[in-house]
Amino acid sequence: VMSLASEVITSFTPQVIFGMFGGFVGGIYGINKKGYDVKVSLILIFTAVVAGSAISEVLQKKFGLTYLLPLCLISIPAGAFSGYLMVALDIVSPKFAAQVAEKIGEKVVENIDK
Repeated sequence: VMSLASEVITSFTPQVIFGMFGGFVGGIYGINKKGYDVKVSLILIFTAVVAGSAISEVLQKKFGLTYLLPLCLISIPAGAFSGYLMVALDIVSPKFAAQVAEKIGEKVVENIDK
């Protein structure tokens, strides 16, 4: 158990944390104008944070980028993309977008209840 906790803690480098923040800012920006309900908004923000941290981790490990501010700024569009993805789904098929949001919400609630 201790090794898992220490591995999780060490994976949150400053670069990943700044990437998460950039993803969060981008996610807020991406969903801001649409007015989703709380459940969908939280799912999209979580997705944006994961996208931002993933981008910053790849840039750090593969390309050696260690500067925090550029990683944060590069992660913002990645986070915004997750919000815009739902908007695009909503434009193409509002009924399908509602079904996707409902299914994802149900899965998240099921996993939290376990």
